[in-house]
Amino acid sequence: MDKKIFKINYFLNTNDAVAEVLDFVSILGILMLSFSLLALSGYPVLKSAQETRYVENTRLSFIVLAENMNKIALGQAPSKSIELKLYGGRLSTTGESAIMINATVFNSSKPGNENVSFSSELRSIENSVGDTVVAYENTGVWIEYPNDVVLNAYKPLIINQSGSLVIPIARITGNSSVGGNGMSRIKAEGEPKETVWSNASNITVNITGNYVAGWKGYFEKIDEMNWIIVSYTSGSLNVKLNATQNIDVYIINTNLYTEIES
Repeated sequence: MDKKIFKINYFLNTNDAVAEVLDFVSILGILMLSFSLLALSGYPVLKSAQETRYVENTRLSFIVLAENMNKIALGQAPSKSIELKLYGGRLSTTGESAIMINATVFNSSKPGNENVSFSSELRSIENSVGDTVVAYENTGVWIEYPNDVVLNAYKPLIINQSGSLVIPIARITGNSSVGGNGMSRIKAEGEPKETVWSNASNITVNITGNYVAGWKGYFEKIDEMNWIIVSYTSGSLNVKLNATQNIDVYIINTNLYTEIES
């Protein structure tokens, strides 16, 4: 019994294992510090990568949305129902964007030419993903980034060929929104109406709203249509068709009544 007590006392009082314990504690502290630094530096990167993936998924979903909405705008379907996935943002029908189209029409029954004009609200369907917004506006898809850069992800259906200019007007009506995560559903319906200007010249288009920077890039890149930027500000864009001869203008105007459900 005395020997056992002696060994226990020796073990408690000895310093033989101090170095090993200190080494272990030091290594453990270094590991914990390393993991903390990795977490602090790596989290923003992971969050940014995740948000980029969410924006890309939303862009692809809005292209599908645009294709379905445009079928209504062109009279190919009376209504559509589309599902979209939310990533913590808000999906809503919103905005104050508008469009105005002006032209000069030759009228053989009257002396001189006649100035004509068509104007309408546009509004949009928007889905926010973090600080980025993906939107459907007037048959096109637009992505607005936090640095005020707006890119055109899906071209609007403005067509100029064979002496005819076709301009769709997809006016979003209704006032609904949902937020959070999970699936949501967009229901839309409408019936297009057509306005025709025959033998038109001096055709200008003015667009106001949040995505005019993207519209500007769109008109600049469609060289085959030969549009000229007349004026541009942060909220307004005015372009003119540089046509060498008079053409016929077809304005397809559709009120897209839209409901958003969770």
